[in-house]
Amino acid sequence: MDNEKIYNHFAKSVDDYDYVADKVVMRNNELHKVMVNALNFGSKSKLKILDLGSGTGHGMFLMLKKFLNAKVTGIDFSHKMITNSREKLKGYNDRIKLIEDDFNKIDFDNDYDAIVSAIAIYNINHQEKAKLFQKIYGSLKDGGIFVNADFIKGEESEITEQYSKIYENYLRKNLSGGELEVWLKHVFKEDMPMSLSGQFDLLTKASFLNIELVWQFNNLAVYVAQKIKSRGHEKRLVEL
Repeated sequence: MDNEKIYNHFAKSVDDYDYVADKVVMRNNELHKVMVNALNFGSKSKLKILDLGSGTGHGMFLMLKKFLNAKVTGIDFSHKMITNSREKLKGYNDRIKLIEDDFNKIDFDNDYDAIVSAIAIYNINHQEKAKLFQKIYGSLKDGGIFVNADFIKGEESEITEQYSKIYENYLRKNLSGGELEVWLKHVFKEDMPMSLSGQFDLLTKASFLNIELVWQFNNLAVYVAQKIKSRGHEKRLVEL
């Protein structure tokens, strides 16, 4: 799926992603909470966090509420999403930065305590995933963590087919008409989810350690990976 198709779907076809999110992502709020809870830092820790594909700012909002001294940067290429995020997060103006751009195409700072992403990386092809994971690794502090909450494929074709049937039924239950057709096309013709084993292999090649699945429901999963370069960071940060 190329970037123009992604842009057309989320920036043009989807009028209000906050409204539709729970209808197209099973257990959407639970997924976001698991992602944020996987950031096993103290509530008063001074953190620098990057959110890739930050959407309308739901994940950023949860992180800002939980981590009182965190500063969070969100990147999203949709002007509509960035506008919605700015409105939702207006009470946190001194702790947020919103960037309207493609996270595949821009450089990141290199001193983040954590980098997260929710329902975004599945949109890009596998070669782009590999490059992105390498870039994420290079942008984390030693001991920093990457948390990804996303759509996945099954480890075997029949499992992927089972996921797809369950998910299609969910979409048909929640959507109708043109809205349903837009999402069916997006999900089954344009998306490029990857199996967990495939993603873990890419993360290992990017030098991540302590790669762990922390939550899964049907075709959705949340996993954690850690950057460790010095012996002082050998202790796991995430204990669930």
